[in-house]
Amino acid sequence: MRYKFWSLWLSTLLIFILSASVNAADRWRLLSIPLDMPMDDQFALDGQALEGLYQGDYGTKMPHNYGGYIGPNLKASGLNEVPFYHIDSTLKDGRTFELWFSTAEDGRKVFGVRLNIPYSDKRKDLVSDTIKEVETAYGKSDLEFSPAGITAQKIIVIADRTLPKEKCDSIVARLPKAEQLGQKDADSFWNADLRQLARMLGPEFRGVILVLNANAKTGRFVSGTVQLIDLERARTVFNLEQSR
Repeated sequence: MRYKFWSLWLSTLLIFILSASVNAADRWRLLSIPLDMPMDDQFALDGQALEGLYQGDYGTKMPHNYGGYIGPNLKASGLNEVPFYHIDSTLKDGRTFELWFSTAEDGRKVFGVRLNIPYSDKRKDLVSDTIKEVETAYGKSDLEFSPAGITAQKIIVIADRTLPKEKCDSIVARLPKAEQLGQKDADSFWNADLRQLARMLGPEFRGVILVLNANAKTGRFVSGTVQLIDLERARTVFNLEQSR
């Protein structure tokens, strides 16, 4: 009887470990950092700590990752506690990124990763190439449009497919159609704050938002931002009630 108990317990433990490994592999990442990552290294996520991700010691072949890895590419980084906990970092290639953390009561977990790609007219990649890279990491877009007032800009929104299907379907169903966005919202989308995003995309949105700017003549990618964001967790810090 004791043998059967331990055999059942070990089988259950193995299933749990395999399940956790699958979840770790499925997590979407930006610069190797996933949503839900705790700031405090003693609360590792899937056996990974934030400090380790900054050092790049988890390898360079993480699935569902866009933007590369931090590691030796880091130039400077600093923690700011006002108006909320966030880390601002600069990479040696000129890109910057921000990590936004939830409240202490929520465990100071990442609810947003924002990668800022500065302007450069020397890039050879087309915007369409960048979109392919992003969709390879995260899947096909759920919302795609170019603002009428900024035709050289492409905006992509992708809901987090790692969520339970019912939850993901609900988020996708709440997203507007491109033609439903008013011109004012479409033209200012690139600079929308969290409250505006919650109003336009829905208060439960979790996924990736891209704003890509092209050279109007060549179609080459010149600048942009990529955000991995969870608006539900953002509510632990901000009041995102829809503005009227």
